[in-house]
Amino acid sequence: MISLQLKTATLSFEGKNRLGPLSLAHQISGITAVLGPNGAGKSLFLALCHGILSPQTGSVCWDGQPARATRDSRGFMLQTPVVLRRTVAANIDFALQSRGMARGLRRDTVASALSLARLGDRANTPAATLSGGELRRMSFARALVTQPKALLLDEPFAGLDPAASQAMEVMILHAAQTTPILMSNHDLVQTRRIASQVLFFSKGQLLEHSQTASFFAAPDSDAAKAYLKSQLL
Repeated sequence: MISLQLKTATLSFEGKNRLGPLSLAHQISGITAVLGPNGAGKSLFLALCHGILSPQTGSVCWDGQPARATRDSRGFMLQTPVVLRRTVAANIDFALQSRGMARGLRRDTVASALSLARLGDRANTPAATLSGGELRRMSFARALVTQPKALLLDEPFAGLDPAASQAMEVMILHAAQTTPILMSNHDLVQTRRIASQVLFFSKGQLLEHSQTASFFAAPDSDAAKAYLKSQLL
């Protein structure tokens, strides 16, 4: 479990407020789903939480430490995977190299990550030749391989076919047993099945913070009620 704290955090671009002010004290364990319609601010929220973006006002901390100063302690997976021009194994190894792990230790760690991602037979394949689902699994393995204190995932299932989505879900559920996950997702049926808590955003504002079952059974805000009605029809 890890604590995420936002205190009146805001994010603005070109003179327009995009997020906040956000105040949140959240103990993350298992999977916390970040929900909301397109343009609600989900991706910006994740980038803010990871420290990729800094708030114009307020603060964002993990266990009392600033998000930007502790980025190396977390894993982050973009919606569009970053693919280095090298093999699948070397893409995963890069994350370990950047953390200064000795070469002898990296070999076994990469092999375990490839096995988890079901990419052991593609280790020496150029990463750019992988399918969309395989790229997502490689990207997830690269985010997880450094044993982060938390994982932040931006739409990890977007654009995947049912088989690829299922394979990704298995990896995420396995990781969530030991690593807290904060994850945006548009698939509400899937969210209801795998997430323990929900953060619901609309127009840059955090409107709901609740247990998953409570959110789906009786959301508090009109925006959440409308969102669920339109998405679950």
